Amino acid sequence: MRTVSAVCQSRGETNIRVLIVVVAIVIVVILAVYLLRAQPEPIPETGRPIEAVEPAKSAEERGDTARDIVARLKKDPGGPDYAEAHARAQEYLAEGRLADAQLLYFFAARGAYAPAAFDLATFNDPNHAAEASGLVAKPDPFQAYRWYTTARDAGYPGASERLAELRVWAESASASGDANADQLLLQWEQGP
Repeated sequence: MRTVSAVCQSRGETNIRVLIVVVAIVIVVILAVYLLRAQPEPIPETGRPIEAVEPAKSAEERGDTARDIVARLKKDPGGPDYAEAHARAQEYLAEGRLADAQLLYFFAARGAYAPAAFDLATFNDPNHAAEASGLVAKPDPFQAYRWYTTARDAGYPGASERLAELRVWAESASASGDANADQLLLQWEQGP
């Protein structure tokens, strides 16, 4: 048999346990209400920038004309006429049809057509982008290096000099702490 003091002590411990459980439940409820009321910022989709570029809405913005020209040129049994692509790119650039111009310049440059490669390099060259048309939003010295190298390898006059100027720019920018210029110089050392 249990004594009266043992029963009272047992009830006291039970009351403390019940009190602890009730306090824990109250804390959980308060936390749940707080967390449900707070509106967290949405998490962007994986691989997409927070401020995504709006998709092209018109055929001109998509460069549909250039795509048609590229498809036609690729079907030529004698091989693509990169000179035609380059000439059309220059026309579209003069008309302000930047998407068409950019696609055609790129197509001709990838075909190792030296004048197109030289022009693409110029658009991306921090030394010469200001005098070139606004085909690219911001000069990209890596692209300038790539396309000047393509033009040089195809024997385009002036490409070697432009590469030398770009290297001077990269060395100066690197000395000023530009990490991209450091990477370009490393790429230069490794070669194309």
